[in-house]
Amino acid sequence: MNNDFENIIKKFEELNRKGYIQGINNNLYNAAGLTLEHYLGKKADSMFFPDYNGIEIKCTQRFSRYDVTLFSLSFDGPSLFESNYLLETYGIQDTIYKDYKKLTIGLKLNKKVSINNKYYFELKIDNEKIYIKIYNSEQVPIENRGYIYLDSIKKRFLIKLNKLALIYASKKKINNDLYFRYYKIECFKYQGIDSFIKCLEQETIKVSLILRFSRNKDTFGKNKNKNFVFTISKNELDLLFDKVYYEEN
Repeated sequence: MNNDFENIIKKFEELNRKGYIQGINNNLYNAAGLTLEHYLGKKADSMFFPDYNGIEIKCTQRFSRYDVTLFSLSFDGPSLFESNYLLETYGIQDTIYKDYKKLTIGLKLNKKVSINNKYYFELKIDNEKIYIKIYNSEQVPIENRGYIYLDSIKKRFLIKLNKLALIYASKKKINNDLYFRYYKIECFKYQGIDSFIKCLEQETIKVSLILRFSRNKDTFGKNKNKNFVFTISKNELDLLFDKVYYEEN
């Protein structure tokens, strides 16, 4: 047993021995993860720090095709309210709430992506930052916007994702209620920024720009920006992390 992951492995084994347990809700999207957190004694959050004793915990279901979200990061610049600038300048009108704009798009490194048939966005990287190069409809460069320093990414990995545990769940329904069995755990350690950049270049890591407004009743209309969101397939985690432990029951 890897000493760095000893506690979470023991917790997984205890949970695994319980077999199928009832989910804390019947939401197909988040019930498995929230139920896992509940049994670990952790409240749901989106905190900057790791989930459990210095280890970030991710949960996936057996046949899920969803990528693993690594983290989201706010822009370091060039402006103080950079996400607002991008949203107001390049966003499109919401189809239902006409007074609000949204801008959600998958970005690619060194490849132009069409935005609203008016612009092209291209993700670029230099020695110190990742940024968006923006072109007009004729693919003539307009400006460079929305950057994040590589140092910010390094810090986020070291604090949040230096150690990662991925726990797999099977699900079934009993009387319209969801039940989960947690049957596999994989433990990983982050390789470093060079692997991150290589995964970006190979499009193993996907980058999304997510700028939008809240539709919740209590916070309606407020910005709900995630800025850059970095995700990766669970089947390709070993390109970014070293797998140090595996157990399946």
